[in-house]
Amino acid sequence: YSLNDLKLLTAPAQYTGKLEGEGSNYVLNYKAQNSVLPALYWIKSQNSKAVFSILDTASTVEGIRDTLTAGSVIFKGITAEQAKKLNSQFGLDLQATNGNTNARKHDVNLPRVAIYHTWYNTQDEGWARFTFEQRGIPYTSIDKDELKAGGLRKKFDVILIPRLNGSTSSFINEIDKKFGPMPYTKTPEFPSHGTPDATNDMTGGPGFDGLQQLRVFVETGGVLLTIDNSTTFVVETGIARPLQSYTAAGLFHPGSIVQVKARNPKHPVLYGYPEMFHVFRGNGPLFQVEKYDRSMMLLQYGTKPLKDEIEYTGKILGMPDKKEVKAGAKKDDKPKETPYVLSGMVRNEQTIIGQGSIFNVPIGGGRVIAFTFDPLHRYLNHHDAPLVWNAIMNWDHLGRK
Repeated sequence: YSLNDLKLLTAPAQYTGKLEGEGSNYVLNYKAQNSVLPALYWIKSQNSKAVFSILDTASTVEGIRDTLTAGSVIFKGITAEQAKKLNSQFGLDLQATNGNTNARKHDVNLPRVAIYHTWYNTQDEGWARFTFEQRGIPYTSIDKDELKAGGLRKKFDVILIPRLNGSTSSFINEIDKKFGPMPYTKTPEFPSHGTPDATNDMTGGPGFDGLQQLRVFVETGGVLLTIDNSTTFVVETGIARPLQSYTAAGLFHPGSIVQVKARNPKHPVLYGYPEMFHVFRGNGPLFQVEKYDRSMMLLQYGTKPLKDEIEYTGKILGMPDKKEVKAGAKKDDKPKETPYVLSGMVRNEQTIIGQGSIFNVPIGGGRVIAFTFDPLHRYLNHHDAPLVWNAIMNWDHLGRK
């Protein structure tokens, strides 16, 4: 191309989706597109009779030429005009059909989502809210006052706790009460205050009472999404008791794109992703579960298993060494390893290989989906964000093995 072929962009580039086929049902082949969850909320706001189904296995639908991936969406009860809006406004490719499928699927029950914030550290929580707002995903901002008031399960289905700095004590107690009362409300003098949340006193955190209400929310069927360091708080307070802190000695992981591998590739949180892909991870805490609970690990760092999962093939005392050598193989032949670091740098990476990056921890009637990296990092790692959208779309279907 020559410079004369280039055009100046005066607005963000936007893909316009295609609509193929004929019929009253519309099918989306899911590839973890960022715009799917916003599209579902938008359609529901326009058409309360619309029904969405998500395929739980790769399958075919009558009249659709492609094999659909797990996570693909079938739209029913939407108008042709709304389907075109999904093309133009959300950049989604759809195929129309009157056909059906016998594949296992579940209906989408769009959840009521809350994003929790503290008053002592708001930067990463602000980026989470910004991401939701840019995508058009509705949410309610809540704080310590809502936790202490209780009744969370009556109001919300999913609560997201974005990445937070500080210790577990910081999370429980927040700003020292000796500085209070410290109101944050809209006044004639400060009209910009009190948005998007307000309180009569920023000091004092949710305390143990508020923490208990968060536990009740999960135990009674709610889904708690914890991001990076916020996972520490639900581990150290015992809400996600099966998780244990893990120290990776000498690990320096300042912000790199790294390889990950699905431990449970059929789980809804991983819909639309291949078995191996990449995520962005910075320095943050790591966690592990006992070997008998490893099914809770949905995703791991690197492609190698943990050492205690590798079958021992060494010498057995008193037995002759009978290692098989494949025909044509040389003694120095080794399988080519997939690199862990794809961009950036990591020091002592061997200490993180095999460790869990996403956990699915059942707690009573609900569960904690615990991330050990931030998939909503400063509205930059868009490839990672659909892992959160998957958890929200499938919030009442996360018990699948």
